[in-house]
Amino acid sequence: MAKEAAPTLDAWRRLYALMAQVKEMAPWEWMYESDVFAVQDPESQEFYFVSVMGNLGEHLSIAVYLGVRAYDRLLTFAENVDSETGEELLEIAHLQASFEDRDQLTTQDRNTIKELGLKFRGKMAWPLFRSYRAGFAPWLLEAHEARILTLALEQLLDVAPRFGDEEIDFPEESGVFLTRIQAADGNWQERIVSVPPAEPESVDIVIPKTEADAVRRLRRSHNVFEADLFLMPGMFGERGSRPQMAYIFMVVDKNSGAILSGEPLYVDTTFADMLAEVPQRMVDICLKMQGVPGEIQVGSERVEWLLSSLSSIMDCKIKRVRRLRALDNARDAMFQFFMR
Repeated sequence: MAKEAAPTLDAWRRLYALMAQVKEMAPWEWMYESDVFAVQDPESQEFYFVSVMGNLGEHLSIAVYLGVRAYDRLLTFAENVDSETGEELLEIAHLQASFEDRDQLTTQDRNTIKELGLKFRGKMAWPLFRSYRAGFAPWLLEAHEARILTLALEQLLDVAPRFGDEEIDFPEESGVFLTRIQAADGNWQERIVSVPPAEPESVDIVIPKTEADAVRRLRRSHNVFEADLFLMPGMFGERGSRPQMAYIFMVVDKNSGAILSGEPLYVDTTFADMLAEVPQRMVDICLKMQGVPGEIQVGSERVEWLLSSLSSIMDCKIKRVRRLRALDNARDAMFQFFMR
């Protein structure tokens, strides 16, 4: 993927100055993560959703969720937090400006601070700026992301001091937000805006007709497969560019423990396109084995949905279960190998 432009030194200077004001104001002392307001980007008209984290004093951070779809995914994650792995948070498009210990910073972070002539000391005192994007590791800001984060922090400094007073409060109705909007004269105004939910990101699953017809002719066996999609340890990519994270779509024969699929998946175009490869991998397995399993046990709602898309060509039961013993053993062995 093409390397995006980095923020200018002036853009970094502005971000660090804003973070100094945020640290002094300490909005996490009276705001919770659920106290979210929106900012409409005057350039793209996109809505960004600003959340303050750190009320318990454990992680001081400002998160900016990039668009309605990203915020909707956050709400879905929060509603199902007991059944989620935490990997889903890395897939939500958002920016974070946090205060960390020095050892959390990269060489690039420290070089920027040095170039600006800034100094920080102590725990949770070092500003850190990160971009989160599905399929990639949290990474340094690009120029357009620095502009968005600057915009959000500027509006936070206006909104937060007035939150909870009679002057300002956030609507409790779902999908309705106090929203900061820039008027034609350049001044910022506040409006209560009803933001419709985003259309879910579609996954275009296409199995070639010749392969689909071949799968339909296969006999159904008594085999039981276990299947799941998970993140692989580590990061990959060219030095200096945003590192990718690899997913593994693993399929294991439940009785023998044989690994039938374990090749990595990467985001080449979009995350949705990567997910669309999962059903194709299952088709490839069936064609190679010249048979369709009697049942596929899966570990997540996402994999259940992806494999259910094959119902028109595979006479196979898809069942979500709490524990995939054979697959877990194979995954643990794989992780141990990579961690050596």
